[in-house]
Amino acid sequence: MKKVLSDYSEWLRLGVAIVLMPVALISSGFINLPYVPMGLLLLMLVNWGMFRSEKMDFSAVGFDLKRRHMALIPLGLVMGLLAYFLCYGLGALIRGNELRLNPDVNWNEFFKKFWIVLPTTAVQDFLVAGYCYHKLIRLTNVQIATIVAGLCFVSMHDVWGGNIINNLFYASGLFAGYLMFSTALLRSGSIWLVIGLHWGNNFTNSFVITFKPTATSWLYLHGAMQVFSTWQAIGLLLAFWLNAVCVIVLIRMIWRKRRLNV
Repeated sequence: MKKVLSDYSEWLRLGVAIVLMPVALISSGFINLPYVPMGLLLLMLVNWGMFRSEKMDFSAVGFDLKRRHMALIPLGLVMGLLAYFLCYGLGALIRGNELRLNPDVNWNEFFKKFWIVLPTTAVQDFLVAGYCYHKLIRLTNVQIATIVAGLCFVSMHDVWGGNIINNLFYASGLFAGYLMFSTALLRSGSIWLVIGLHWGNNFTNSFVITFKPTATSWLYLHGAMQVFSTWQAIGLLLAFWLNAVCVIVLIRMIWRKRRLNV
């Protein structure tokens, strides 16, 4: 009976965290301060409070100021940039596009966007790689927790706005991306690497390489095809997964054992 009550209280604690996190993000809209970074700060406060309720702190997910953890931000940033370059390059070949250099990059706008992307990606990382993910691993196991958190990560994105096949490919690519992030957390023992990876990936995806030339894009696609053949669509899906697999393999080569203590 005691075990049943204990298990119930632990699941209840997770439920409280799941409710408080969106409340924190919504509440930030009623504060007369910019959503970025107010939403992130409130979300971090919820994560910290939930860890403290179990006599833990942010060190449980490696979120501290230790140099070995802080160094993971630039490492993750570079890995995320290079991985997306690989993915985009393969995608361009499969689609029959041409990658062209943009001679009119606005560097002030470029660096402005570079820093704006950081807190927005960190918000998602604290939602799906923070307290809730850590707690779910302890209540179930790594595999179940990763699948659940990965599906939550997919649901945070607008994946149902167009062609159903494209939507499924997009959702699959997002799930592959989450597998990359979860591996980064589990192997390095620090959410800093997750934030760096996500930062590099999203910045490259949104601003560095684009379908049309923009103020921030270094490269853009020329001659983009509007209709893909079946084999091209399959090739694009494989390119998305190859992006994640390459990073996962590299992470597992650097950290051969799991360092996240759960």
